[in-house]
Amino acid sequence: MPVARIECLLSLRDAVRSLLCKTIIPTEWSVKIMKVFVRLWIALLLVCVSASAGAAAEPKKVVFGYSTIGAMAAGAWMAKEIGAYEKYGVDAELIYISSGPTVVQALLGGDVTGGIAATNAVIAAVLRGAPLVSVVSTANRPYHRFWVRLEINTIEDLKGKTVGVTRFGSVTDNLTRMVLKKYGLESTVNVRQMGGTAEVSAAFQNKQIAGAVTSSLRVDATVQPRLLMKLEDLGFQYSMDVIAYSRDDLKRAPQVVEGMVRAYTEGVAAIHYQKEKAYKAIAKYARLRDQKKIDEIYQDSILYLEKTPRVEPEAINSILDFMGKKGVPVETFADNTLVDKMTREGFIDKLYKKP
Repeated sequence: MPVARIECLLSLRDAVRSLLCKTIIPTEWSVKIMKVFVRLWIALLLVCVSASAGAAAEPKKVVFGYSTIGAMAAGAWMAKEIGAYEKYGVDAELIYISSGPTVVQALLGGDVTGGIAATNAVIAAVLRGAPLVSVVSTANRPYHRFWVRLEINTIEDLKGKTVGVTRFGSVTDNLTRMVLKKYGLESTVNVRQMGGTAEVSAAFQNKQIAGAVTSSLRVDATVQPRLLMKLEDLGFQYSMDVIAYSRDDLKRAPQVVEGMVRAYTEGVAAIHYQKEKAYKAIAKYARLRDQKKIDEIYQDSILYLEKTPRVEPEAINSILDFMGKKGVPVETFADNTLVDKMTREGFIDKLYKKP
């Protein structure tokens, strides 16, 4: 029994003894008073036990990984900034892991409890037998852009050149190959993995690559990339990133997973209404000082992050089609139970009602 609880009980006991010993009254009245104090003691005992139990219920410590330093992670950053994880009993440590496939490896190795990873990377892992499940889709549109050097005017100008991706199997790799296939260029354009988002930008800065599919390039003012296309204009749905957990964790600690999903959803909503805090969170986690870059991520977060972050079949099917796995049920990879529960409860609607 915790020391605080023992001290509480002893204090109550001593108080009762002292009062009865100092009071000179008939025996029958003493018995009645004793009964009253016993009832009071029991009531206060329950209060002590309840207080002690509440103090003992410390937040569950978890490590949460995110594979992007762009808008797709902004909901998780904001949830941390506003204390939403703690609100739901979770002490979440957010760590950056440079690509979706690496987050998948960390999930499988037990190094993180949950993580934001490229949807295609999670699907590929599940198809290979990995016991992972996606409970949130950050965005169901391909919000990335195809950035190229100024001398590239059309996508056909990329023939014989090299484009950069973070890692093979990442969302940037998957989208790059989908675009190249659409234009019949998959065998004429080299695809090179660079390691992470910062490394892709550095390669573009140093003229090692002719272009890249990403949200934005972090290059200095002497380098001016050309926006070749916005991938959302290509007219297909695409799940960018998911929040994934091991199926064992979902079964073993459903309250923790639900708390993190609710916290994330609150974080996305808070971006809409707490702009100053959102800018602070983006600057901190994306490691940015450039106000223009911070604003770009903020605007993308407002525009693309799903308010109801459901893993939609249509956004999954485009990935499956590209993999040649058309027809695999979405339930193989995803569990929308928690998002659907929040929707039924009106939880999400309440987040967007103006005070």
